[in-house]
Amino acid sequence: MTLRTFGWNEFGFLLTALQWTVLLTIIALIGGGIVGFFVALARTSNFKALRIAAGTYIQVIQGIPVLMILFLSYYGLSLAGLELPPLFAAGASMTIYTSGYLAEIWRGCIQAVPKQQWEASESL
Repeated sequence: MTLRTFGWNEFGFLLTALQWTVLLTIIALIGGGIVGFFVALARTSNFKALRIAAGTYIQVIQGIPVLMILFLSYYGLSLAGLELPPLFAAGASMTIYTSGYLAEIWRGCIQAVPKQQWEASESL
């Protein structure tokens, strides 16, 4: 049995994977930030239906493993007849997963501001 050494060919594969990882991270943070912002606003809304829908979305997304979301978006939708490109399926899955967590973080940030400060900002 011979051991193969780590060479430049393998390093090139790692650099290619790094580029895709950075791209998916950027897609997930930007997309998840936008979706998460609106979910956080719905979660702190005065309308009960919006609060319940946003809370349900957050709990469902946080309860499903990210690998399951990835498999469902790529393989599940292709079984249903909707073929998605791999980058789009991965980006959408990571956006959905990130939005659930960012929505809950931002909801906490919104609710951490005292009511007097909200009233003071409205008076300006």
